[in-house]
Amino acid sequence: MPLALVVGSLALPAGEAWARGEVDARTAEPGEALNRIESDAPELVLLDGRLPGDALTTVLESVGHPDRPGRPAVIVVTEEGRRTQVESRLIDHADDFVNGALGPEVLLARIRTALRVRAVLGELARKNAELEAVSARLQKLAGRMADELRIASQVQRALLPPPLAHPRLDLAAEFIPAGEIGGDYYDVIPLDRGRLAVSLGDVMGKGVPAALLAANLKACLRAHVEAGGDDPGKTIARVNRVFWDVTPKGLFATLFFGVLDFDRGTLRYVNAGHEPSVLVRPDGRPELLDVGGTVLGLFEESTYTAGHTEVVPDDLLVLFSDGLADRSSPSGELFGAERLREAAVRAHRDPVRIALYSLLGEVQGWSGGRPAEDDQTLIVARIR
Repeated sequence: MPLALVVGSLALPAGEAWARGEVDARTAEPGEALNRIESDAPELVLLDGRLPGDALTTVLESVGHPDRPGRPAVIVVTEEGRRTQVESRLIDHADDFVNGALGPEVLLARIRTALRVRAVLGELARKNAELEAVSARLQKLAGRMADELRIASQVQRALLPPPLAHPRLDLAAEFIPAGEIGGDYYDVIPLDRGRLAVSLGDVMGKGVPAALLAANLKACLRAHVEAGGDDPGKTIARVNRVFWDVTPKGLFATLFFGVLDFDRGTLRYVNAGHEPSVLVRPDGRPELLDVGGTVLGLFEESTYTAGHTEVVPDDLLVLFSDGLADRSSPSGELFGAERLREAAVRAHRDPVRIALYSLLGEVQGWSGGRPAEDDQTLIVARIR
């Protein structure tokens, strides 16, 4: 039963409600009220409204406003036809004012209501404290995750190839993840006899899972290429089997992989489910690089056909991920791979870095400056 501290000379009626023992009432003189509230920790304080104003003020200031967690309910019991001595500024410190002449049942009903309100407020305060504690933990966790993502971003960028210095190829590249890290990757691998292997991959999804799979795909492809994988079709078939083994079912990656042989003037490549890259000839004629096979990681025994084309000085090779083609205008229309290839034709006489930023600028202008929803990677290379 709730403990009530009666402060003053209230003569509580001995009605049936009190006799049932719903309230354990203890009395206290005004001078000892504060000590008794501190020591007894009552759930209810019944204040005699006839007490002098300074006594009422002392008690009400002590218990505080009703929104203070853990305070007792405070009811000021007044006499019929007599005004209470509570200062106007402290009116809100009382949970209720009850006319004692209305009888014990009315007083008890108002007590029940005040105690229920205090219980609800106490529960809300407890829940709020729990939420604040959870929020603090989440903020700490979010800060740690942000730090880890920044480090992961630095690691991912460190894995990108350094600027290329090659006597037969000018190359510019840009990797723009949608978040801190992304599922796109590109690589340039020097081979014997001055040849170069170029790859651009796009793992399904975004964020940490896609970045881990992209790093795995890059390492796998590099290992097979550096082990002597001269045939692009066979190399990508082997890479697919390894990638299928480590990739969660239902996930996949697209990939463009090509080997440039400058002495022979050839590009041998495989397009594994990737948006076709384009080779823009010196006269501005585009050639799609669309020979290959299906995406990586869906089927263990996928086979791939190697495409073959001749390359000559001033050919412009443009590789891109679908994050560029899928940028949408404010009206929702996609930029599209065809527009990107047309932009490559318009820029085919520009230096590679100017051509690179020209293409990125067209895509960004098309989107109206809205942030990208997918990772974007672009490679522009010119044969010397």
